[in-house]
Amino acid sequence: MIAQCSRRNVQNGTNNSLLVYRHDAARVKPTEVQLLNDSSTLLPCATPARHAPDWVDFITSSTAKSWLDELTQQPLDDAQRLARLTELRRTLPAEFAGALLTQAHLRQRAQAKFPAAARMFFTAEALEQATAYVPAAHRAAQLVAYAGAGAFLDLGCGVGGDLLALAQHRQVVAYELDPVRARFAAANAAALGLEACVTIHIADWTQALADGSLPPAAAAFVDPARRSEGRRVFSLHTMQPPLAEVLKLCRRVPLIAVKVMPGMNVAEAPAGWKVEFISHAGTCKEAVLWWGREDAPSRWASVHRADGWRMLAADDAPPPLGELAPDTVLYEPDPAVIRAGALAQLCARVGGHLFAPDIAYIVAPALRVEPLAQAFAIDEVHRFSLKLLNQRLAARGVGQVELLKRGFPQEPESLRPRLRLAPGGAPGVVIFTRRGGEHRMLIGRRLSRLPASTNH
Repeated sequence: MIAQCSRRNVQNGTNNSLLVYRHDAARVKPTEVQLLNDSSTLLPCATPARHAPDWVDFITSSTAKSWLDELTQQPLDDAQRLARLTELRRTLPAEFAGALLTQAHLRQRAQAKFPAAARMFFTAEALEQATAYVPAAHRAAQLVAYAGAGAFLDLGCGVGGDLLALAQHRQVVAYELDPVRARFAAANAAALGLEACVTIHIADWTQALADGSLPPAAAAFVDPARRSEGRRVFSLHTMQPPLAEVLKLCRRVPLIAVKVMPGMNVAEAPAGWKVEFISHAGTCKEAVLWWGREDAPSRWASVHRADGWRMLAADDAPPPLGELAPDTVLYEPDPAVIRAGALAQLCARVGGHLFAPDIAYIVAPALRVEPLAQAFAIDEVHRFSLKLLNQRLAARGVGQVELLKRGFPQEPESLRPRLRLAPGGAPGVVIFTRRGGEHRMLIGRRLSRLPASTNH
């Protein structure tokens, strides 16, 4: 069920009430309505706007379903979207036609994140911010493994990326301030047959915590907003709600996971909290602050690959340093390993060292199979010179080249038009980097890629 403030509340002057909508399996719109006085769980200044616009009722209705199903299967590039919109407007009001087309396009985009995207509902911003299915399932599994008996809290549930994963295991009580996102989260739960496991309040969870109305729970997942006025924030103290508000949960909930920005300053992590960096599809997607995980190291990387999750714990040991020379193997670590500061541990696994303390490339004498890094054979090492680079590429007969960089001031692709490659020639790799104040170029071949990730 979903708790939501409606237009009727505003018109009747009962702005401090919540409507609890109970969903059956077939419909998204409410079939039973119970009026609850819950003024303390809403922001008083925001209460009059705590309802969703008319197009949300339409887009989640059975009437819209056949249109959405058909549109989602059609190609919807810019030109085709205009044609489809014109067709829809012959039958529907412009607002509804636009909502249908937008929703179908968002479902197509969401397929990279959610296996069930064709049945789900999104807003553009909420889709961008939502946790993808695989990381959400990973986090839910950890919460289930370490939580005691009882329900979960999802604080800032958005359209339900984590909510759906949590509801696979436990009853979940969720809070979301945006009425459109809350309605879509409820619709997504219904679409996946999880509506009986979910309660959603359109309310401020920090206020509910302050006044004692936040339900007891075995664990909580918190997803603070990491944008302010459309701009990303980079400090745990400028999230909404800020870290200080999240820390108050420790007095009420024994196990807490807080999704934060992957580029967080590790020094901002509060005492007693652990930090997990999560990599999915080759990108460090997010960091998670953990409270109540006595089993966990202070920092660790969790990396998803086609064969599952790989973890690497960090400690405070500095990685070894050594020379950069030809006829060696260079490893580029997964970004989560770098963010977690687990380079010393990865060096030990591949028998290598860094060639510069501030450059996250590992050099080793021989190749070892390593799922947390991709590997390159380094045949030549030179100071950077475009003239020399073209000479060496020609001498090696390179016709297709992969360009990478770390610690180099110029984007490698900007150099591609100036490279002289042999038509039909061999593949090669050039890595632009730096050691101290000297810019280097490493010429060689790819030996391995990070194993592909999946969404299933």
